[in-house]
Order: sequence, then C-alpha cells, then structure tokens
Amino acid sequence: MMPDRALDESAIIKAIIKTAIDLARLREEPIQKRAPILDLVFLLPSREEKADFEGLRLHSFDKAAQILRIESAVPEKMVASTHAERFVVAVMLDAIDAAAEFFTEQRILFDAAGHLALVESLAAKEQYALN
Repeated sequence: MMPDRALDESAIIKAIIKTAIDLARLREEPIQKRAPILDLVFLLPSREEKADFEGLRLHSFDKAAQILRIESAVPEKMVASTHAERFVVAVMLDAIDAAAEFFTEQRILFDAAGHLALVESLAAKEQYALN
C-alpha cells in the first residue's frame, strides 16, 4: 500500500527495496522455490490513510496457489527511522512465525526454519555492514 508518493524516498521504502533486492539475489535458494509461499505486504501510513490495526495480521490464504498473505502495519515512527532496515527484517521474522503457526493449524508442511535462516542471513549482512 503506497498511499503517498512523498514516501518514495523514505527510509522505510529504501529498506523494503533493499531487502527485496537482497532476497532476489538469493532467488536460487531452494527455500524460495518451495510452496507454500508467504507474501508479506507492508502497509505504509500517510496523512490521508493508515492501517486500522497494529502489528501483523493474516490477510488471506489462496489454497490452490498455496499463498499466505500477511499484512504489516508500518508505524509512523518507522517511515523515516534509521532502524527501518532492522524493522523490515524483524517483521519478516515475525511473519514467518505467524505463517508457521497458521500452516501448523492447517496441517500444511512449512519450512519455517529454512525461511528464518534465509532472513537471518540478511540480518547478518546488515549488521556486518553497520560495523
């Protein structure tokens, strides 16, 4: 959800794009080719519009395509935060935990450990870059 074009150059957008690029560089990792798929959507706040919830929520599950969509409400304070990249990674880790719980309840095999390891490798690269 991009409610305001003024957010295009914000720290949160840059963090989301950087993380997406980092994941794209790892697209050959087997975990990224295996169903079920976790689709994470970041809902950004603006003057006109913001999410009506805080944190994460399960949005929908497409049983045929095996895609679980989870939404994350981005707090206003994260839009320009120097911690935006860490926030994005933390949300991804939380979303994986939520997905694992959902898929367990649905009796669908989900490699949470593999997904966590992939995202944690992104966090490790980020921490290395900060030092």
